[in-house]
Amino acid sequence: MPEAVFAGPAEAAAMLGASLDHLAGTDWASSGTAVHGQMLAQFGRAQARLTAAGAAVLSAFTAQCGFEPDGHGSARAWLVHRNRMSRGAAGAAVGWRRRLARHGRIAAVMAAGDISESWAREIAGWTDKLPGAKRDEADQILLDAAAGGLSLPDLQMLARTIEETWKAQRPNPGDGDGDGDGPDGGNRDGGDQDGYQDRYLRLETTLDGVGRLDGDLTAGCAAALQAIFASLGKHLGPQDHRSAGQRHHDALAEALTRLIRAGMLPDAAGQATLAQVLIDFAALRREPGASAAEQHWITAQAAGPGQGAWLTGPAAAAAACDALTAPVTTGSVDWQALDQMTGVWLDACGLGHREPCGCTCGRCTCTPPAPPGAEQKAQLRAAMLAFAADAMSGPGGLAAWLRTRTLAAPWTGKPLPLDAGQVKGIPEHLRRAVILRDRHCAWPGGCGKPPAACHIHHLVYRSRGGRTRLKDLLLLCPYHHEVCVHRLGWTLTLHPDGTTQARSPDGQTLHSHGPPTTRAG
Repeated sequence: MPEAVFAGPAEAAAMLGASLDHLAGTDWASSGTAVHGQMLAQFGRAQARLTAAGAAVLSAFTAQCGFEPDGHGSARAWLVHRNRMSRGAAGAAVGWRRRLARHGRIAAVMAAGDISESWAREIAGWTDKLPGAKRDEADQILLDAAAGGLSLPDLQMLARTIEETWKAQRPNPGDGDGDGDGPDGGNRDGGDQDGYQDRYLRLETTLDGVGRLDGDLTAGCAAALQAIFASLGKHLGPQDHRSAGQRHHDALAEALTRLIRAGMLPDAAGQATLAQVLIDFAALRREPGASAAEQHWITAQAAGPGQGAWLTGPAAAAAACDALTAPVTTGSVDWQALDQMTGVWLDACGLGHREPCGCTCGRCTCTPPAPPGAEQKAQLRAAMLAFAADAMSGPGGLAAWLRTRTLAAPWTGKPLPLDAGQVKGIPEHLRRAVILRDRHCAWPGGCGKPPAACHIHHLVYRSRGGRTRLKDLLLLCPYHHEVCVHRLGWTLTLHPDGTTQARSPDGQTLHSHGPPTTRAG
């Protein structure tokens, strides 16, 4: 087509609008894929040319302070309020103005439609680290290489070679004489060598809270973000079906969650340490004076109703120095003793053997009592165990009585329950107990995420009546908790020995390793 001649920009813009109207009304479904490919290539070139033209117009508009007559303090604010652009889009437009002002050669190639907008942005980002004169030279080398068919990864390697060559040739790096050979040289003449002036980040959210990020990051910020991706965005095993982008999203979310949970502080200064001390009930009964104390407790009860980490040695002393101590008395059921207690109760009630009522008249017609069956004995044993547990536990129970009478401070303090019932949130002492037991994400297979990066999961969902108690809580990282359990439907089982088992809806089963054999501290 012959080159069009327009009377002015307004006429050219009107023709552009007419062309776009025609393209928008075209029935693309009736065209072949060859036409589609040609049009997509043309649209890509047109987009780059529009971006370059828009940057040139915005540059002139900004230089003449065209935003001031409308009562705005910057071109970005004018674009947001007068051009009805989002803040992110306005920031991107201003970013292109600044970028192409520093990269005149790239601007010219974009205006000709000979490079895509995305490639131009990449090349500009690589050469921004160089001072003005070197930047133009590097831009030309990279643009020529791109025109010659070099791929984007190869262009990046070439850009790194150019940068390293420039660094090696500097006679006095960082001399600060303003000639561009110091670390800030590219900024002295109004440029932006390291992209610091162009740094920005915009978060836009929809009505339902979904967000979209857009921005230009400095090299330091980009390196920090890459470190987060490398550390927290790793593939977690065969059950991890996330894409790389999804893993990076989850890594950023986890890093931000850790920062928020830390209270914006690197440590917990001023907060008291809680040391949970486990006291074996059987050992407690063998303490000197325990027998007398136990007998005194039995006598008192007969008269009526009554009124962490495992640390030893210097480590325990240090932790307890400024700690809130919560003693926890533990024990196990002696089933033989429980059977003996059940037998004593049956004999005392005359139900243990088949015997007559004791009549000696010789004409007794009483039906001898039948001995209880296995099911009845099991029910009785369960009831006796419940009564015994009630007697042993609680602030007036035997365990608390022995602990407060035979041990010295601070083991005589008020204990904390391991079953908080149906409560809102996780009590801090239970959270610490779960962390102490699990040490890291308890997903079978060894996830290894530390407690600071994990959630407390209820094995029986609270929405289904689950209780907040130690044996029903498990430490899980956000991925295994939110995705595997709550989205994909895996179910978890915590065994009494501390091992875990996960089962997927399709029957796949994962088993964990055994519990830790060493104690903390």
